[in-house]
Amino acid sequence: MRRNFCFFLLLLGLVAQAGAGVVLDTQGGSAALEENLRARLRLQTEPCDAPRSVVQRVFKQAEKDFDPALRAFGYYRAKVVKELSFEDDCWHAVFTFDLGQRVVIRKRDIVIRGEAADDPKLGGLLAGLPLPEGAPLNHAEYEAIKDRLRQFAIERGYLDFAFSRQELRVYPDESVADIHLEADSGPRYHFGELRLSEQPLDEELVRRMANLTEGEFYDTAKIAALNRVLSDSPYFARVEVRPRRDQAVDHAVPIDILLEPAKRHAWRAGIGFETDLGPRGSLRYDNRYVNARGHHFESALSVSPVLSTLGAEYVIPGDDPIHESFGFGAKLTHEDTDSAVSDSASLTARHTLQSEGWNQNRFIELLHEKSDVGGEKTTSTLLMPGIAFDHAEGDDVLRTRRGYRVRFEARGAHEALLSTASFVQLSASAKGIYRFGQGGRVTGRVDGGVTVVPSITDLPASLRFFAGGDNSVRGYAYQSLGPLDDKGEVRGGKNLLTASLEYEHPVVGEDWWAAAFVDAGNAFDSDQFELRSAYGVGVRWYSPVGRVRLDVAFPDDTSDGSWRVHFGLGTDL
Repeated sequence: MRRNFCFFLLLLGLVAQAGAGVVLDTQGGSAALEENLRARLRLQTEPCDAPRSVVQRVFKQAEKDFDPALRAFGYYRAKVVKELSFEDDCWHAVFTFDLGQRVVIRKRDIVIRGEAADDPKLGGLLAGLPLPEGAPLNHAEYEAIKDRLRQFAIERGYLDFAFSRQELRVYPDESVADIHLEADSGPRYHFGELRLSEQPLDEELVRRMANLTEGEFYDTAKIAALNRVLSDSPYFARVEVRPRRDQAVDHAVPIDILLEPAKRHAWRAGIGFETDLGPRGSLRYDNRYVNARGHHFESALSVSPVLSTLGAEYVIPGDDPIHESFGFGAKLTHEDTDSAVSDSASLTARHTLQSEGWNQNRFIELLHEKSDVGGEKTTSTLLMPGIAFDHAEGDDVLRTRRGYRVRFEARGAHEALLSTASFVQLSASAKGIYRFGQGGRVTGRVDGGVTVVPSITDLPASLRFFAGGDNSVRGYAYQSLGPLDDKGEVRGGKNLLTASLEYEHPVVGEDWWAAAFVDAGNAFDSDQFELRSAYGVGVRWYSPVGRVRLDVAFPDDTSDGSWRVHFGLGTDL
């Protein structure tokens, strides 16, 4: 008792030093309970200069304020000792709670009748509901049970779902409560007619994109997916999917799909800067409706001192237009790096499939390239079949807390098939991001590649491995690392292995971050691997147009006493 009294005096002293305020001692209660008690207490709104009589009157009503907050958390037999004082030209109040025994759930009966009773997903829902028998009572969780049952019914198409009994019986003297819920789901509805608004595509193509079949069970997840896939397609500027429950006949809900076509022709221009490529400009043209079958045309021009490209592709939707497409493209490339100069032209045919988050790209490319690597000129013609897989997953594209991406590619050529060299090349890359709560985050990256070829000089520059640059080993110039020829010039390698580890920490809100990193690796041949590494610090700014990255990197090769600045703009993954 003496200890509690001393504690009370200490709390009162702390409040007196802090000015007007309220101290709540819930003696083991949760933070959520204390927050609810404060939200209910009207006394907290009274200022220091409030009339004493007003403060005293509101103070006397504190138990009435606290009662609903206590009951909401299952404390039906709580008692409170309260003290009010006036000193230092202000008032101070301390409330000490004896919460008593908390009410627990003695019995929970949830009965669902109708077609939902046989739904295979109902059992999992019921097992995951809050407030099982023996759990402490929380009125908000009781309401959550009813909300989740209603939501389940809507999502699964039981549109006539209704409760016939909703009881929460509390026995304060026994500190127990019983839950009794009964509901009739009614029949499960199904999708009726899909009614499309007028738009320039063949109706059959849009129906294949919608992937909804008249007569299948109503499911709000499928409606949301329908809205998403049509909105993500290049064909529509606005999509609105309207289930017409009011027009349902024989439990079939017609679906109105309102489609506003995107403009047929689209032009986009841009400018930018990267340390690797220098200043660059871009121009893109798309024809979204070459014809009513959904064929579209894409082209892009990019110009910079290091890398310039001009490409175009004709794209044809597959049987599943959302997940399958065929493309036929052509591309011209000019690249001028510290290690090589090359000019190439290529023709490509591809088949792209999307499945369970993975993109699969099967292709065949005819490449003709002239390159000059360290003064050695090569002219190559290669017919290369190949396949690539990539997958990316993250919680936020611009501010990723947790996410990763992976990519694998295999390609090859043979002299017997319109090629000047025979080779097989495998490459892979991975990147992962993990943030620690509200603190910093770690980013890891690995890139690797292997080439099976008699001599690397048989291949053009674009198929040799180089290291160095913004997204490789910082501290070194773009594609400046790799095996050396007899003249000491970088000629590129058969293999590649680079890795990076970076830590970032917020310093000003969530927009400005500081970073520290270490990069290592190199391009190499089987009998030669010279590790190069670099370390540095940087600044990150999350601008309205994307993440701006500025790094200062110090290479391990300090023969020229140099350090490099790296700048980039883009998304995390």
